[in-house]
Amino acid sequence: MEQIDGVVRADVNFASGIMLLEYDPAVDPRGRAIAIVRSTGHGVEDLTPPAAGALSAAVAPGAAAADVSTAGGREAQATTWLAAHRHEAATALAGALILAAWLLGRAPAGVPWAETASVAGYAAAIVAGGWLVARRAIVSARARSLDMNVLMTVAVLGAAAIGEWAEGAAVVFLFAVGGMLESRSLARTRRSIRDLMELTPPVARVVAEGREVEVAAASVATGALVTVRPGERVPLDGVVEEGASAVDESPITGESVPADKAAGDTVFAGSLNTSGLLRVRTTAAAADSTLARVIHLVEEAQASRAPAQQLVDRFSRSYTPAVIALAVLIATVPPTAGALLGLEWGGFAEWFYRALVMLVVSCPCALVISTPVSIVSAITRATRDGVLVKGGVHLETAAKVRAVAFDKTGTLTCGSPEVADVVALGAADAADVLRTAAALEAHSNHPIARAIVRAAGPEAVALAPAPGAYEDVPGRGIRGLAGGIPSAVGSPAFIAEECGPGGLGEAVTDAVERLEDDGRTVLVVLEGGEVAGVVGVADQVRAGAPSAVAALERGGIEHVVMLTGDNERTAAAVAAHAGVAEHRARLLPAGKVEAVRELAARHGAVAMVGDGINDAPALAAADLGIAMGAAGSDTALETADVALMSDDLSQLAGFFDLGRRTVSIIRQNVIASVVVKFAVLALAAGGWATLWMAVFADTGVSLLVTLNGMRLLRRRGGRGEGGGRARERGHGDGATGAPGQECGPAA
Repeated sequence: MEQIDGVVRADVNFASGIMLLEYDPAVDPRGRAIAIVRSTGHGVEDLTPPAAGALSAAVAPGAAAADVSTAGGREAQATTWLAAHRHEAATALAGALILAAWLLGRAPAGVPWAETASVAGYAAAIVAGGWLVARRAIVSARARSLDMNVLMTVAVLGAAAIGEWAEGAAVVFLFAVGGMLESRSLARTRRSIRDLMELTPPVARVVAEGREVEVAAASVATGALVTVRPGERVPLDGVVEEGASAVDESPITGESVPADKAAGDTVFAGSLNTSGLLRVRTTAAAADSTLARVIHLVEEAQASRAPAQQLVDRFSRSYTPAVIALAVLIATVPPTAGALLGLEWGGFAEWFYRALVMLVVSCPCALVISTPVSIVSAITRATRDGVLVKGGVHLETAAKVRAVAFDKTGTLTCGSPEVADVVALGAADAADVLRTAAALEAHSNHPIARAIVRAAGPEAVALAPAPGAYEDVPGRGIRGLAGGIPSAVGSPAFIAEECGPGGLGEAVTDAVERLEDDGRTVLVVLEGGEVAGVVGVADQVRAGAPSAVAALERGGIEHVVMLTGDNERTAAAVAAHAGVAEHRARLLPAGKVEAVRELAARHGAVAMVGDGINDAPALAAADLGIAMGAAGSDTALETADVALMSDDLSQLAGFFDLGRRTVSIIRQNVIASVVVKFAVLALAAGGWATLWMAVFADTGVSLLVTLNGMRLLRRRGGRGEGGGRARERGHGDGATGAPGQECGPAA
C-alpha cells in the first residue's frame, strides 16, 4: 500500500480487519488502494454508512479507513451465494478432487490411465484450492513482500516440480481450510463493532408543527424534538422532555438493569426504550453521539499496537529472512558438497524438499496474529461490559497494577452531596450564609458547589460575581464579589488565611470540628472580612464500594488508598465505610500527584480511579488513569486511559482480571508459536518433517492461537467478581449522609 502514489502511511490490523491510510488529498489514492485489496480476494466495506456517519470523524483529514474483511474473501457487493462463498466452494472442490485422486491412485495395477488421472486430480486440486493464494502471492510479489501466500505458492510449485503432487495438493487444501476457519474466527471478534453500529436506528420520528415526521437520524439537527415509542431504540443523544420509561442502556454502560428515565434525564443513542412513550430533545448530532464516540475510540484501540505486539513485529522482521536464507543454504550446500566430495548425502530432490518445508515454516503468521487477536478480543469483552479501553497497552499495564488510588467525591461516594447543616455565626442568618456561598459557587461544576446552589435556590445565582470578578483557587476555595460584597468560601484552612493573623477564632473552629466529627465536608463562608457561618455537606458512600474494594484485594491488588482534599475526619469515615485501609486527606491536586508518585515508588504500577473532572492531574500521573461515569462526560471519554461508562465500581476487579488474562494468553500464544516453529525447523533440517507438518506449524498453530485469544470474549466468573453489578443494601454507619443506599438523582 505504501508504494501507491500519494499514500503517506498504511497500517493494517488483521485481527480487527481495519486498514488505515494516511494520504495526500491532492492525489487521493483510495480507489487504487481498494482495487488492490479486492485483487487479493478480500472484501471491502465502507466505514461511513449514512446511519453511522460518526466514523467519518474517526479519520483525520488526509486519511481514510476501510474495513478489510478476510472471511472467505467476501466482497460487499456480492449478490449470489457462490460469489459470497467462493473460498468455501473452492476449498470443498479441492477436497473432493484430492479424494478422487487418492482413490484413483489405489486403482488396480491393470488400469493404465489411473496414475495419470490421479496426478491430474491432484493438479486440479492445487489449482482449485490454491488460485486465491496464488492471486494474493502475485500482488505481494509485485510489492516485493515475502508473505505467507508467496512462500506457500513457491512450496507447492516446488513440490509439483519434484513430483510430490499428492503432498502439494494436501498442503493447498490444509492451508485453505485453516485460513477459512481462522477468518471465520476473526470475523467473530470484528462483529462487535458492527453490532454497535447497528444499534442506532437509521430513522428518527421528529416532531414538527404538531406532527411526527420520519427522517434520517443522521440529518436530525441538535435541539430537535423526537418521539421514541416503547420497544424502539433512541436514535440520538438527548434529554427527556416528556414521558417516563425504563431504558436499557447496556450497549453504552454495560448495566443490564434498565434505568428509570423521566423529564430532565439524559438518554443515549442506541439505548432501548422498554415501556413508556418518550419525547426527547436532542443534544448532539448522530456523528457526535456517545455511542458514535465509543465506536470510534474502540476502533482506534483495536488498531493500536500493544508493546508485546511491537516486540513480536520486530522479531518477525528478522525471523523470516533468516529462515529463507537457511532454506536456500539447505537446498544448495549439502547436495553440492556431497557431489564434490563424493559422499552419499542425498540427492538434490531430497534437500530441495527439506528447503520447501523450511520455506513454509519461515512465515511467522501464528506469531504475528498471536497478540492482536488477544488484544481485540479483550477490548471487545471490556466494551460489552461497559469498560472502554483505549488500547492494548492499557490492558498490559492493568496486568502490572499493584496499587489502586481512589478519589473520594464522585468515585467512592455518589458524587451527589446535599447540604446537611448551615451554622450562622455572625449577624447574617442561615439563609444569608447559604446564599453567599451559592453566589460564589454558581460558576463551579464541582459536586459540592452544585449541592450548595441547589439548596440556596435560583435567587442566589443572581448574586453571583461576573466572570472576571472572582478567583477560583483549585482545591481550596473561591474569593470574589457576592452581591457586590467582597466574600469568600472554601476550606477552613483557606478561610483562615483570608482572615489574616487572627485566624478563624474559637467559635468558628468549634463549629467546624463539630460538623467534621459528624462526617461532614465543611466550607466556611467569609463576607465583608468577617466569618458569616459554616456549611456542612454530606455525600453518601456508594453501596457497592466495600465489595468492590474487597474484590480488588482478592484479585491481587496489594494496596488500596483513598485520596481526597476533604478534612481528616470525613476522609476517615468514608474510608472506613468503603473498606479502604489507607486514606490521605486535605490534598490539593498537586498533592494527589505526589501521592500517586509515592505509591508507584513503593508498590510499582499504580491505577488512579476518579471522575475525570477534578482529578485530571492525578489520572495523568498514574500508570493507568480510570475515569468513572464516562457515558455522560466528553472529557473522561477523551482523556482517560480506561473509562467506566457507568458508575459501577464492581467493574474494576473484572477489568484488572481481564488484563492479567490477556497478558497470560498472549504469553501462551507467543511461546506456542515459537516452540512449534523451531521444532518443525529442526525436524525439517534433519529430514523428518513433511510439508503438511509445516502447514500445521503455520496455519494450524495460527488457528489455535486465534481460538485461544478468543477465549477472552467470554465473561469469567460472577458479575460481582469480574465486572459485576451486585447490589448491596443496608450497610451504613450514618457518617456520610445515607450510606448503604443506592445512588439516586439529587433532590
